[in-house]
Amino acid sequence: MSYTIEITRSVVSYRTSTGVTPTGGRYGGEWMEGETRVIEPSFTVCEAYDACDAEWWEGDVVAWAIDRIDRTGVTDPSTYPIGDAVPEHAWLHGRYEDPYEGDSKVTETSVRLTGDWCPQQRAKAFHKVSRL
Repeated sequence: MSYTIEITRSVVSYRTSTGVTPTGGRYGGEWMEGETRVIEPSFTVCEAYDACDAEWWEGDVVAWAIDRIDRTGVTDPSTYPIGDAVPEHAWLHGRYEDPYEGDSKVTETSVRLTGDWCPQQRAKAFHKVSRL
């Protein structure tokens, strides 16, 4: 069996870039009305359940997934309400605003469970990490 957690992150801003005027003043930083500006390109990592994970988590792949997903900070499911079964194309989403940058630097993260997860296993993990 192959159980994988696919984690995609991108760093964006919901404001226009700022600049400096010839007199040293700052300009820009205006809201972009639903658009985003890419700060860092998105990247995806995959974590695969292996024999070491199986030993550590005593064969409980859902507990392993919950631990890994909790570390990402995602809490919002793409499927609502979360029923007893979650399809493979569903994901969890979350965002982290840098406390020093505010909405000028936001890390957006999405997580999907890919591979041999059954819809019921996905649902158990989604229920546990979701804030709904």
